[in-house]
Amino acid sequence: MTLCTKILQSINTTSPLISWTTSSRRPPLHTVKLLESLCINFKATPSPSDLYFLNLTETHLELRENTASGKISRKPLFVDFITGRNGYRRLHNSTIRQPLARAIGIKPGFRPYIVDGTAGFGRDGFVLACLGCKVTLVERSPILGALLEDGLRRGLRDEDVGKIIREQITLVVGDTKNIIKTLSPPPFSIFLDPMYPKLQKSALNKVEMRILRELVGDDQDGSSLLYCTLQFAENRVVVKRPKEAPPLAGISPSHQIGMKNSRFDVYLTKG
Repeated sequence: MTLCTKILQSINTTSPLISWTTSSRRPPLHTVKLLESLCINFKATPSPSDLYFLNLTETHLELRENTASGKISRKPLFVDFITGRNGYRRLHNSTIRQPLARAIGIKPGFRPYIVDGTAGFGRDGFVLACLGCKVTLVERSPILGALLEDGLRRGLRDEDVGKIIREQITLVVGDTKNIIKTLSPPPFSIFLDPMYPKLQKSALNKVEMRILRELVGDDQDGSSLLYCTLQFAENRVVVKRPKEAPPLAGISPSHQIGMKNSRFDVYLTKG
């Protein structure tokens, strides 16, 4: 079994102007086709109007800030499920007692089917897959979708990580509100992590959070996303929120699981 990736027509096209280039003599054909399917155009040299550009290197796809647009050059971003934070969490944070696992409904002997409706860099979804859940990652930003697909594809090269990706993870690039209606069977749990209000603490570092906000913007449709997913989750919708933030859409959750700087609001759809 290979990586399962679906590209839907309902992708977000409101991201800042972006293009892709390559520093590889022979860029992987599958990645080139993916970028084309996401309507991200190739440019030998990014133009000043491109705030960011995707660079396809010999080893991976990375997001870079375009200094020609006036931005400061910082370390490029790319998705890595083998080493770094994701690798550490896979090896050292595999307990079902952790708040995320408890919120999502994992129990001894039971691993629910989960839709991560705001996949982002894929970290929470990957944790859930490592715990044994089948996870559909949904990301509406074509840029993040491309980075996720590249990270997952590279993860297939590792024996342990590759097994998790092949057996547990599906990536869909599109709008959760449309995709959720097409899934059969419906997910037991739907996980949402809408963009936090500004100045709120997050597990992402400051550079990642700023870039993520510029790429996808604030989640202005967070309320409608919650209303929609509540109709299709078999058992629950879980929303990650800043610790002091009001409930999303003003809807009181069935219960909450608190953490140091954030919390999980759990909305049960069935008792």
